[in-house]
Amino acid sequence: MISVLTKIGEMSLVSILPGGEEVWLCGDKADCSVSPLLKATLFFFVLAKAEKFSHRVLFWIVVTMTSWQLLESVGVRVPGFILKLVPAMMFGVQVPMLSRQSSWYFILLTVLGVAGIMSGTTDNVAVLCLGLSVALFARRLFVSLVTLRASTPTPLVFQLVSHVMPRYSFTREQFFRTDNPPEAIAQKRERAFDQMKQKWDAKWPKCVEMSAYLSESFSDLRFASGNRVFLPFMKHLENWCDPCTVVNAVDKTDLIDIDGHRLTDVSGSYGVNVCGYDRYKQFITEGWELTKNVGCVLGPVHPLLMENIMILKEISKKEEVSFHMSGTEAVMCAVRLVRFNTNKPLIVMFGGAYHGWWDGVQAMAGNERTPQDVLTLKDMYPGSLDVIRLRASEIAAIVINPLQAFHPNAPPPSDLVLASNTRSVSESSLAYKKWLGKLRKLCDELGIVLIFDEVYTGFRLAPGGAQEYFDVTADMVVYGKTTGGGIPNGIVCGPKKLMSRGDEKKPLRVAYVIGTFSAHPLLLGAMNRFLNWVKTPEARAEYDRLRSDVAQWVAETNTTLEKEFGSAPLALGAYSSVWTMLYKRPGRYHWMLQYYLKDEGVNLSWVGTGRLSFSLDFTREDLNKLTPKIIRACHRMEEDGWWWDSSSPDAQGKSPSGSGIKLSLVKEIVFALIKRALT
Repeated sequence: MISVLTKIGEMSLVSILPGGEEVWLCGDKADCSVSPLLKATLFFFVLAKAEKFSHRVLFWIVVTMTSWQLLESVGVRVPGFILKLVPAMMFGVQVPMLSRQSSWYFILLTVLGVAGIMSGTTDNVAVLCLGLSVALFARRLFVSLVTLRASTPTPLVFQLVSHVMPRYSFTREQFFRTDNPPEAIAQKRERAFDQMKQKWDAKWPKCVEMSAYLSESFSDLRFASGNRVFLPFMKHLENWCDPCTVVNAVDKTDLIDIDGHRLTDVSGSYGVNVCGYDRYKQFITEGWELTKNVGCVLGPVHPLLMENIMILKEISKKEEVSFHMSGTEAVMCAVRLVRFNTNKPLIVMFGGAYHGWWDGVQAMAGNERTPQDVLTLKDMYPGSLDVIRLRASEIAAIVINPLQAFHPNAPPPSDLVLASNTRSVSESSLAYKKWLGKLRKLCDELGIVLIFDEVYTGFRLAPGGAQEYFDVTADMVVYGKTTGGGIPNGIVCGPKKLMSRGDEKKPLRVAYVIGTFSAHPLLLGAMNRFLNWVKTPEARAEYDRLRSDVAQWVAETNTTLEKEFGSAPLALGAYSSVWTMLYKRPGRYHWMLQYYLKDEGVNLSWVGTGRLSFSLDFTREDLNKLTPKIIRACHRMEEDGWWWDSSSPDAQGKSPSGSGIKLSLVKEIVFALIKRALT
């Protein structure tokens, strides 16, 4: 862009930035030279502000100058005032689209330029304009450096890495020997691997058969199945033990699959299952009874809409409500509305936070388009507060996913990236509460909107969501998942001034946000049953009881693991009813634990042991029944050689080391890059 504008400057287009006598007064092509001073002014101003100008304006400037050059080349003389008028009009149209601060800078430079022409002191004014442009550039450079220091590095490099990182797979021999084990341990792994395949084919024949069909015809499942483990291992798992579970019944905390087996479900149904499956069946059944007389009438609304809105306003402490069809769509709505109503472009998110699959807020894996209007800053980092202060005039909102209190600056934990024992969690949410308090105070001070994305945490951490759990009030709250009582939904709650979709002074300026099924009668019915339940004293007591039970269970299970293994290979960590498994030994096969857990009767989601959750119907007895399943799975991991150290049989005094695993990873990637380059 800079090179284009510099070239344009050489073609006498400095008329777009008044202040040069040669530009404004020339009437002949030969006389339309641009002084070096004005070129420098243009250059630095463009460096400082070019990103504010729309591509359409730049396009028309280039078209104007190219047309003029072509006409001049064939002998057609173009009046000088046209050459100057068109670019000036283009920039005049652009001024309202700039931020308020940028508009004032632009107007100031224009006034100085006109004053210089009228007074005949264009050189002095040009020097002043140059000084202002350099000052603007210096400020922009400073802000950029401060922003870079506080930015999460992953989004900055991930796209490059994703296009460079080669896909590679282990041979069967390598598959069992990636951590350089003694040969006896490698052979033990091979035998266990083949035996489990035979066992699963006999144990889950119907699930395996249906999964084979779905993997060819259902892209959603194929994507999830292909991202369960660290990628080089995936090739040999494609036709091995398929963990797909096909369910035709549930009984309290258990799933009953089509082969007749029971599995204790700790997947949480991607965060939806807060209350327990039996209760959702009740919500949906009762909701259908309330709305079955209208079926799927859309447009005209059901009477339950008003009651649901009243309850949501009470819980969220907000003035207005907007319904949508998913959590991702609700986030899209919140971001669009806050930009529209603040007239600011930037959204601040924090490292690792997930806000749905919309490419406007997905700054990490899975998005080929890097959002240019999102700042992804380091969570719980003082430098991030400095960036917010410096760029307050640009920032519309700060979006928080309260789940990040469990793993700040890290993406949702998944076995896909489990290359060794690298997973960690925060041991206390108190520090995050203080951080949220600082953000709340800063937003109040600077006039920035604070949004809580509670699609996952809303009604999981507490009946009042993260606002209640952390005692911090957001300006806007986004709900989803469980709020629909088992039916797909998304909800945005906020004040009238931020929920408005029209401009009172400009009737044609609107924020177009709608959704066909957003107020579907069945959704309203199931949601109504859930909302009426969640505000009862009985529901609040269940939240308190489960939070206490999970904390005690985690502590007791960790103690049991230490006693069973001496040096425990595994530890559990929990954040309210959300929990995870942490690996305490170096190793490249931790992802295998998800398969042993399923074999023991535990159902996990496609992220494996990374994120697990309990529903409110889990009693202390249910939790205690889960412990021996985890212990048995861990013992089998050791017995089959996936976990080993110097104390293991056949170890020959050797142990896998973290540094050795990292070195192996580097070698694998380098060799894969070389192989791809040579083929």
